[in-house]
Amino acid sequence: MTKLTTTKPTKKTPGDQFQLLWEKIDKQKTRLASQEKRVHKIVDRFNSEILPLEREQARTQYQLIERLLTFFSRKSLTEWQRDDLFRWIQEELGMLSTNPFIEDGLNPSELLIRAEELLKQFYPQPEAAALSQSEREDIKGDIYRELGLEINDEEVELFLNSPAVFMQRMLEKEQADDLDWPEEDDEKQDDHFDAEDAKPVDGQAVGKALIHRLYKQLAKRLHPDLEQEASLKAVRHEQMQQLLEARTENDIYTLIELHRQHCDTDAIGQLKKRDLDDINELLRRQLRDMERQYEQTFMNNSMESTIWNRFRNVGRISTDQNFAEHTKALKADIKSNINLLKQLKTLKDLKQLLEDRVYG
Repeated sequence: MTKLTTTKPTKKTPGDQFQLLWEKIDKQKTRLASQEKRVHKIVDRFNSEILPLEREQARTQYQLIERLLTFFSRKSLTEWQRDDLFRWIQEELGMLSTNPFIEDGLNPSELLIRAEELLKQFYPQPEAAALSQSEREDIKGDIYRELGLEINDEEVELFLNSPAVFMQRMLEKEQADDLDWPEEDDEKQDDHFDAEDAKPVDGQAVGKALIHRLYKQLAKRLHPDLEQEASLKAVRHEQMQQLLEARTENDIYTLIELHRQHCDTDAIGQLKKRDLDDINELLRRQLRDMERQYEQTFMNNSMESTIWNRFRNVGRISTDQNFAEHTKALKADIKSNINLLKQLKTLKDLKQLLEDRVYG
């Protein structure tokens, strides 16, 4: 009986691992570039074909809510008519408030505040018992977990009594904080980087030192001041921007590629095994980051991702079909809002529409 012989897989050397990781990153870069191109194609088409309709739909809906609010305090409305009118306003406000494509100049928060004031006027609530301090802390904790906001006791009261005003104030507060955030000076950033390299504290020390060494070698070659001609100086400026970005993001792939293009020495050939092990670890991390970046296009909450996921080709439904169906729905909404605005001239018109909503 013949024995089957098995051979142990050959253990890859650091150089082999480097080459394999390099090829994988190269493929992932191509994959990301292809995806970015597809995303931008759909986003550009959306901005051209759909965005104007989205804004028109939001604008006509805003005008409809304004018109409905003017009727709410009319004394001749019966209880059921006022209740139904308020439900109608709430439905429209709910859709408008979640519309991410509202143009500048339209402020749904103002309509929410007006609706809240009318609600308090015609549906007065019994005065609630004063909150204990522990209840206030519970509310603060809930707000922080759900919205990431730290609020004080006064803002707790505002949240309970007027949610729309509360959210408006929080938005203004957040915008003010963004404006007050200090920008780091480039020179300070460089000093911080040098200090970090001077005192390595973890297993990435050699990798970080190599990144800094490659950066310095390349900066000497690519600095715009080395060129006299304006066109070449502009090219060097772009290359320096690419270099700075690569250093900031620990993009060892780009740094080595730039080194291969612009330096005579072989950066990899000069390395010891330990150095190469550290580079391979950096490349593995970079590859994982790029894989996560690819998946984030489908998962994050950015506007581009929202548009991409809504209109991309899925199964048998083509992108063209998604665009056509969404365009049709938006045009129908706009037409409906315009017709309602034309019909809603008097209180009698409103009462007829309310009756049609109930029995029609």
